[in-house]
Amino acid sequence: MKQSQLVRQLKSLRETKPSDNWVAFTKERIFAAEPSPVGLRAGILSFFPVFRYRLALAPIASVLVLIGLFGFTQNTVPGDFLFSVKKMTENAQLTFSSGVEKPQIQLKLANKRLEELGRIAEGNQVRNLDPTIKEFQLNIAQATRDLAAFNINVTSSDPSAIKELVAETRKLAENKERIESVLGAVIGDTGELNSAILQLEKQTAAYLIADLGKRTLSEEDTQLLIQARDEFNAGNFATSLEKIWILSNK
Repeated sequence: MKQSQLVRQLKSLRETKPSDNWVAFTKERIFAAEPSPVGLRAGILSFFPVFRYRLALAPIASVLVLIGLFGFTQNTVPGDFLFSVKKMTENAQLTFSSGVEKPQIQLKLANKRLEELGRIAEGNQVRNLDPTIKEFQLNIAQATRDLAAFNINVTSSDPSAIKELVAETRKLAENKERIESVLGAVIGDTGELNSAILQLEKQTAAYLIADLGKRTLSEEDTQLLIQARDEFNAGNFATSLEKIWILSNK
């Protein structure tokens, strides 16, 4: 074949165009062969197993972070940035409590605020003083309202619960006096709370004395009940209850 003829054939091939059906078919095959994002990700995970393990452990890591966060917030005090998280856990505890548990928890929280005030005073954290005192006062006020709402016919049937309430109140009075002497200032009036506790002691003692009077007691227990009744008539309701608790534990 002469060179001039070969050149003419090459030019004619360059000008040849593929049919429309062939173009469409080829395009479809090319795009079908492209890996999808999901397939690509699965391929990477199968090639690098470590990525698959990290993804599986992500939820567990999140839970551990949350547990660590809640643990850390237990050391915070009112006025700190993360105290709101600690307050959420305290509110949740109150939400799921009922009856005699509510004022008992409020009193324990008030005692916790007093302990925090002690740490604040030692560390000279002046900015935390006012928020902590306000939280303490809120706990006292709510405990007083809860005590006033008691149904004595229900709560007095569990003298141990009343005993814990009285013990928590006495602890509160001692802690409050100690913190006030350190701060050199009164941090809250507990007069209404003391009145509510006194009324609760009176009603509980009256209820239990009447209930024990219907039972058959030994001579020793009868004498103890007489002493409890005498203390009650003298207005010493806490002492009366202490004698009744001795009878209840027998």
